[in-house]
Amino acid sequence: MNIRKLAMASVLAALMCLTGMLIHWAPALIPFSVLPIFVYLSGLILGAEYGAMAMLVYLVLGLFGLPVFASAPFGGFGYILKPTFGFLLGYVAAAFVVGRIYREGSLWRAIIGVFSGLVILYLFGLSYLYMILHWVLHQSTSVAGVLAMGFVPLLFLGDLIKAGIAVWIGQEVVRRRRTA
Repeated sequence: MNIRKLAMASVLAALMCLTGMLIHWAPALIPFSVLPIFVYLSGLILGAEYGAMAMLVYLVLGLFGLPVFASAPFGGFGYILKPTFGFLLGYVAAAFVVGRIYREGSLWRAIIGVFSGLVILYLFGLSYLYMILHWVLHQSTSVAGVLAMGFVPLLFLGDLIKAGIAVWIGQEVVRRRRTA
């Protein structure tokens, strides 16, 4: 077990918690979720296993009741029934995929890793959204309806900007860590 990476995973989990709390305490300061940036950064900086561990710590803290999630009820086991909970599960998988593809490689590997993480995040989030709407809330929902509700309004420019920010910061952190 790498103590340095474990400490950095703790820091990234704490940043996720802080950012989630800032979003619901001061929504005017952060008009969109910056949490995916930290998800991608955890995979780039920490690698697959430790990046996923950081996201898992964030998820567990929220499920045990700490108010770290970005929307009401902000924490607790009841959050599992929210249609957007799949995106939180996707954080763990996305960080793992980003880290697995990147492996402190080139800029192209960082770009491919982050965009793969974005795809994984949406696969988890939209699949869970469909399942909750269809089987728990018993709403007549189609795949196109789920895409219109959970994909189209979120993806375009915002997610591309977040991905670019994560690639830029992640590459810079890894580069500076190599020279230190």
